[in-house]
Amino acid sequence: MSSSKPDVDELRTRIETIILRESEDFFDAADDRSTLEGTVRICCEFFDFMKQTAGAEPDPSDAHYMSGTIRSGMDEYYTMEQWGRILSGLRLQEGFTGNLPGSFAELKAAYDSTFQELLACEASAKAFGLLLSLVKLMLVFQTVYFQSFLTYSPSEASADEK
Repeated sequence: MSSSKPDVDELRTRIETIILRESEDFFDAADDRSTLEGTVRICCEFFDFMKQTAGAEPDPSDAHYMSGTIRSGMDEYYTMEQWGRILSGLRLQEGFTGNLPGSFAELKAAYDSTFQELLACEASAKAFGLLLSLVKLMLVFQTVYFQSFLTYSPSEASADEK
């Protein structure tokens, strides 16, 4: 049974090919290539996760797993961001510029749109910048699914200590 939908490995290969096309020797060092490959892999896995998530919100265990996957590439993301600062023709933004998604549906739509733009990109530096935008959207997801305070019940706290 074959599917017309590309799998994660095919997407990874396409994105890496686009970014490497005009990169000359920028990613020749094994560590540099590994950083790019790891970031692209996680972005493609997140794309696949978003496509497979039906409904308004992902299953909590799936969201937790995906957050762990995103977290595993944190060092690579910061390295990629530093490289983005020196790429010719690429201008980056930071802070609360632009519209951050306010719901899972908005995040899903923004990620899909940016991912499709990356797949259609012809300029390597622009593709690199779009990859950084995908990373930022993944970090928004990770932030939203980071557990935080909901309530506190002193009676439950006392029961837990017994």
